[in-house]
Amino acid sequence: MEIIGEIIRKTGKPDTLATEAAKTAKAYEIGRDCGLFYVPKIINFNAKAGVLEFERLDGIITLLDMAARQDQRLFELLKKTGQALAVIHENLILPAQMKHELPAEWVACSGDNVFIHGDFAGFNLCFDESTGRLVILDWSSAPLLRNVATYGSRFFDIIWFVIFIFYGAPRLCLFNWDAPAMANAFLAGYAENRPEIIQRLSCDFQPLMRRYYRKTVWYLAKQRPWYKAARYLLYQLMIYPRFARYRPGKD
Repeated sequence: MEIIGEIIRKTGKPDTLATEAAKTAKAYEIGRDCGLFYVPKIINFNAKAGVLEFERLDGIITLLDMAARQDQRLFELLKKTGQALAVIHENLILPAQMKHELPAEWVACSGDNVFIHGDFAGFNLCFDESTGRLVILDWSSAPLLRNVATYGSRFFDIIWFVIFIFYGAPRLCLFNWDAPAMANAFLAGYAENRPEIIQRLSCDFQPLMRRYYRKTVWYLAKQRPWYKAARYLLYQLMIYPRFARYRPGKD
């Protein structure tokens, strides 16, 4: 990915970029219609060259940075983030040829299956200081999913964000990082019209949440040199017990 003037340019496999372009375009429309969030516009997509270009937004900060700064607007934004994801899950529809399922454990309950964001984490969730908008970026799936999964349980996106809130804690903020309160603010927004979501997370998805926390942390550790990976894993050993005790919706 590179910045060229007012454009963000992304290169890659044409099929993968075509799916991302379709998701982004549809998400832009959903955000425009519901008013809860904004998605950068697509400026150009050249399938033959494998190039996808977006508008560049200045003055945006990630929700992770806002949390680190203890920004007073954070919890309201986290609730809006949950509301936005619920609307995305209800309205994001892609062509049949772009329906690529998550691993089998995430598609077992057909009633939960929707088209997903795929990498709904703090770096892709931002606040636009100039407009006061929630901005949702990067509609390709996470590298852990090889950037291709588009369909599966709504709980994947929900859990992906919740576990990020814990493992993403900056080191300087570790001892005043209220991950349970942040996660609950997000879940309150998502479950506003579906309160059973929180109960199901607490009962049905606890083992999967813990497994994907460990799987994600291990994947991220392997992207680092061994000495940095060792420090990272030691840091996560301090965080994981708190995550293991977390019960969605509880203080």
